Amino acid sequence: MRTTLAGVLLLAAASPCAANGAVATGDRTVRATDRSDLRRMVGRVSEECGLDPRLVDALVRVESDYDPRAVSRKGAMGLMQLMPETARRLEVDDPFDPEENVRGGTRELSRLVDRYAGNLQLALAAYNAGEGAVAQHSGIPPYTETRNYVARILSLYTGRPYSLGGAYRAAPVRLLRGPEGAAVITNVASDGRLSAAADSPLAGGPLRGGFGLAK
Repeated sequence: MRTTLAGVLLLAAASPCAANGAVATGDRTVRATDRSDLRRMVGRVSEECGLDPRLVDALVRVESDYDPRAVSRKGAMGLMQLMPETARRLEVDDPFDPEENVRGGTRELSRLVDRYAGNLQLALAAYNAGEGAVAQHSGIPPYTETRNYVARILSLYTGRPYSLGGAYRAAPVRLLRGPEGAAVITNVASDGRLSAAADSPLAGGPLRGGFGLAK
């Protein structure tokens, strides 16, 4: 169940995303054959992994335009464009299997969101350019490809134009925990300013949900 209030999205806790594709309600396998099937599968897997389906949908649209057979010039494969070494680390046996690829990719994106404490800009930059590049530049790397990549995904995700401007560090979206434990994901401080909320006493962990107005 999700409730949206003025740019703040409240999400119920999601079940963990299993590496082998198993879910708590039973063994389900989707063999997606067309774009609508693929989008439904992406939405289901994203929710099982605790990520906002619209975020993963935006990433897939930018990475492969929903072509499960896509291969980049650098050798990245499938819907979420997994590099061979990444696929091996994530135990993805067939990167061209749509659901296996998306399960691996969502686990990787979830790990990066955790690592960067809910900062979607840095998580997406690391997904594209690597964690080493983010560390080297102490923020979003000054690569045109990576900066355009982050801006495109966040534009699709939020439904409005998104620009990084001249800054390599953009105000991050954060996850806060309310007094009753509800997840509140926002980039707006209590005084209405854009804020990382890094010093908030409610800061309770990584972003695993969404941001923006539900459509």
